[in-house]
Amino acid sequence: MRIVFAALLSALLLIGLATGTWAQNGLERFEKEIKPQFELKTLSYAGAEPLGPSGFVLKDVVAVVPANAATGDKESTIRIDRVTVEDLDFDRLRKDSKDDRAPRFARLRMEGMTGDDEMFTALEPYGVPKVPFDIALDYRIDPAAKVLTVNMLEVTLRGQASFALSMIVDGVSDDTDMDTAKDEGRLRRASFTIDDKELLGKLVPAVASEEGIKSEELITTALDALAGFAQAQTGETLKALDALASFVGDWKAPKGPLVLGVKPTKTAGLDDLDKIMVPDALSTLFGFTATYPGTRGGAAKAGSKGK
Repeated sequence: MRIVFAALLSALLLIGLATGTWAQNGLERFEKEIKPQFELKTLSYAGAEPLGPSGFVLKDVVAVVPANAATGDKESTIRIDRVTVEDLDFDRLRKDSKDDRAPRFARLRMEGMTGDDEMFTALEPYGVPKVPFDIALDYRIDPAAKVLTVNMLEVTLRGQASFALSMIVDGVSDDTDMDTAKDEGRLRRASFTIDDKELLGKLVPAVASEEGIKSEELITTALDALAGFAQAQTGETLKALDALASFVGDWKAPKGPLVLGVKPTKTAGLDDLDKIMVPDALSTLFGFTATYPGTRGGAAKAGSKGK
């Protein structure tokens, strides 16, 4: 009887220990497995809480990056109001991971990101104020099927503009490098949204000034180039180009977001771009679409005369 009791107690202890390991929440895993790997001088946050088994929330994050060549040999500080990680491939990010393959999935948001290095001040010479960034990422790689699905990659410059990308690419796995992805990746579909508030209104005059011309001359050049391409187009291709030309013409005050889509009749790679000049190939081969609330019919062929 004593032997049976000892065996039962051992089994319960093993189950308890195993359950304790499995029950580790996302915050505990981050602080134990991921945080020690960051090559930072310091990393602090005012508050933290778990978000399920593979998620966590950090508040008022301050990261100090050591001086290096990329930072001009001086320390730089990054601040983030809130980091929300809903799902993360911890197994691939652990230091003791057996391979060097990419994380298979991530779903996270960084809100209110500011910093003092060049990345955060790059647009100031163009009259764009230094504003917080918001970044959202949601992607998954299926290694067996070799499919990369980006549900969302969104970058927002608060009060200026936001850019959002989603896409599905075949031929990409967790061990695919950039060169291989360029050669073997085949785009199944993609969508890119530009929601401009004030960014173009600041960038266009600044870029024009650098070129020694006026803003209207820069826009005229762009619209007339688009008109030249549009002359050989018809049908759905022309509708999409009308949306694009209307958006460019409204650069001072856009009437809503421009949404660009690509859905090739068969998956497309970089080597297919040489077909883009074929009349109507944009729609018939690449499945290109563009929508914009302020679209004006005939804007593409009219060029600068249609402003």
